[in-house]
Amino acid sequence: MNVVSTGRWMFYCVVVGVFAGVAALLFNIGLNAIQQISFSHLAGLDLLEPGGQHNLMHIPLPASLDSTIRIRSSWLIILLPALGALISGLLVYKFAPDAEGSGTDSVIRAYHKQKGKIKPVVSITKFFASIFTIGTGGSAGKEGPIAQVGAGIGSYLADKFGMSEQERKTLLMAGMGAGIGAIFKAPIGGALFSIEVMYRKDMESEGLVATIISSIIGYSVYASFDGWDSIFNFQSLAFTNPYELPFYILLALILVVAGIIYAKVFDKTKRLFANIDLPVYIKPALGGLAVGLIAFFYPSVLGSSYGSLQAALNGNLTISFMLLLALIKMIATVFTINSGGSGGVFAPSLVIGGLLGGAVGMGFNALLPGMVGNPTAFVLVGMGAFFAAAANVPISGTILITEMSKSYGLIVPLIFASSIAYLGSQNWSIYKEQIEDRYSSSDYRGAFLNNILQSIKVREAFQRVENLPTVSQSSNVHQVLETFGRSGTLVLPVENDNHDIVGMVSLYDVRSLLAQEKNNFIIAADLMVPPKFLTMNDPLEKAFHYFTKTGEPELLVIQHGTQNKFVGVLSERDFLLAYERAISGQPKINS
Repeated sequence: MNVVSTGRWMFYCVVVGVFAGVAALLFNIGLNAIQQISFSHLAGLDLLEPGGQHNLMHIPLPASLDSTIRIRSSWLIILLPALGALISGLLVYKFAPDAEGSGTDSVIRAYHKQKGKIKPVVSITKFFASIFTIGTGGSAGKEGPIAQVGAGIGSYLADKFGMSEQERKTLLMAGMGAGIGAIFKAPIGGALFSIEVMYRKDMESEGLVATIISSIIGYSVYASFDGWDSIFNFQSLAFTNPYELPFYILLALILVVAGIIYAKVFDKTKRLFANIDLPVYIKPALGGLAVGLIAFFYPSVLGSSYGSLQAALNGNLTISFMLLLALIKMIATVFTINSGGSGGVFAPSLVIGGLLGGAVGMGFNALLPGMVGNPTAFVLVGMGAFFAAAANVPISGTILITEMSKSYGLIVPLIFASSIAYLGSQNWSIYKEQIEDRYSSSDYRGAFLNNILQSIKVREAFQRVENLPTVSQSSNVHQVLETFGRSGTLVLPVENDNHDIVGMVSLYDVRSLLAQEKNNFIIAADLMVPPKFLTMNDPLEKAFHYFTKTGEPELLVIQHGTQNKFVGVLSERDFLLAYERAISGQPKINS
């Protein structure tokens, strides 16, 4: 890559990172404002927050007004998620239906099926719809909305810069990584997540450099205002006891089962809401009402529930409460998202996995005292393993959680358990738009085919023919057929009276005319098609283009630098055999 191209891409990635970082900052400010108005001022409820998360938008009210609008009746908790979901549903229905549900899934769909294009109205609608959904208590996370907003920024700027489809897709991933890296203060994890989440068994490694640059810029912009603390406060621990590995294996297997159940419940609930005969903007309110009813008894289920996860990391929750909260968080999340509410599933997945991990860790410690060094370590490992099982992102999930908690000493059990969980659940995912790998992508198959065909030369595939005869353009059908009998080929060159090559004729076309009366009046000039010749140094990609354009069974090969010195033919069969040899790694055949 030359200096100009490198500088150009650096500029693009920095611009995307700046805009995504600002968008994440504005999103968090708006979300904090709605949460404060909804719960602090209206319901008199203060939601628990993780140790490193700051409220960027405090709205002080005069004492008289504050006492007037405060309604300390718990029944408001039932209505607030429904109200926010209704506003969200109306915004989505009115402006951008593509903005409903999980934003991450929408980005994956845009990458694979929409040429990396996200309409600006979708990103804007997602921004405000998610603020109302999550801000009023909907059980969803920030990563989905900011992933779609950041990806939309990358897609929009790529169009403004006049970039190609593949470059647009790269900037889409860069914007997605920058948004996630910023809002979770996890720049490396955000970058890796954006290239890993596209597939169940692969990653889009070509976009890694761009996503890292954009994510670090986005993170730097965001943290400059919000502070450099990690999202979660966690005591410094290190993995020093290999006897804990069997317990982490058991935890991973338990979370595989939980992750599969979560994915299946997610799918069934989505179909359930799809079959409900109500206006689409009403369905999110129905899901919000269900969340409100749950939250009436267990307010910890509201919003991201990161505060409860922080309490688990601090070792302040009991086994029974963690198991119960994990279950109802799963139910509240599928009702929020699958009813059409706007939000992400990453944050709820971390909460579910962390609570289950904490319960399992404390259970191991109770059954076998002293075998588990610190049960709270299982909270973090559970976060990573469950998300790896549910979303097929073992690497980025591990790095994200490590950065969100600065728990670098536990990266070994984190990646260990996450890898096991990932291996056990590759056929399921909460992201339904994920495809298996790059070879399952039509775009990648086309690029892969072109690369292979560019690397093979015609000389490695064609059949040499000595003294290939030509056909005069005035020859009749029987004369042309006689010439074919001497050549042993399926196509022949056609020349004019000056011996210039003016076309080529196919044996199949000639045979089709034999049964017609007066075929002696049909000459080669009537049957020929414009000549398409190859040289021995041409790539098979050129032959592929000629085959698809002409439909001929063979193509004529001429000696390089000549116009009419024919050395052989390339058939479709020889073309396919050369391609199969290339992809199977067999040695080339030199002619």
